Amino acid sequence: MSLINDIKNTINPVTIDQFKSTIGKRGGPSTANRYSVTITPPSQTLLNLDLNSIASSALSGNFSLGGLVNDPRDINILCESCSLPGRAIQTGDYDAHNRATRKYPSGIIEEDVEFTFLLTNDYYAKKFFDRWMRSVIDPVTELISYRDEYATDVYIQQLDKKNTPTYGIKLLNAYPTGVTGIELSNESTDATQSVTVSMTYERFEIEGSIKSTINSTRDKLSVFRRLL
Repeated sequence: MSLINDIKNTINPVTIDQFKSTIGKRGGPSTANRYSVTITPPSQTLLNLDLNSIASSALSGNFSLGGLVNDPRDINILCESCSLPGRAIQTGDYDAHNRATRKYPSGIIEEDVEFTFLLTNDYYAKKFFDRWMRSVIDPVTELISYRDEYATDVYIQQLDKKNTPTYGIKLLNAYPTGVTGIELSNESTDATQSVTVSMTYERFEIEGSIKSTINSTRDKLSVFRRLL
């Protein structure tokens, strides 16, 4: 009988119980809505010095001293979606002594990351990244700043049901390269708006649960000190 069972397991090795056991011992299935984003922008973007924005807020009765500070913790909360970046090995072809063509590794390709943010009535997310992009290159003079003046590290974490990081990505020297347009329409009066931001970076590092938690917390504390 044991031989017959072995043959059956070879033909159909996975049962429902085995599947449930495997999922259970791995902590359950990962869910897309359990994530955390930590973006710490350059220091020059933390203060809101847009006089037009300040005047508009004052006229609408929404002005507060807190509006003079661009708290990056708000931008993290407003992040509706993002993606963990992919990585591919770039290859070239060579003729292996008149045999079939073979490939050889020639470099690493890492894709840019897109973030989507909920827009509030003060257009906080849009203004936040517009200001950051102006710190990269002046749209009038086209003068480019030094990298250390606009690049910063960004953390993306996959969380479990207890909000504990299970997988972390650190984007080194990241900065925004594009902010999408925003469509205005009379078709729906209740639809919320969002803005999508593309960010590039030097490279990314995969971090474990503990390291990712420590690094992202350290960056949050550094921003808090700058705000003070």
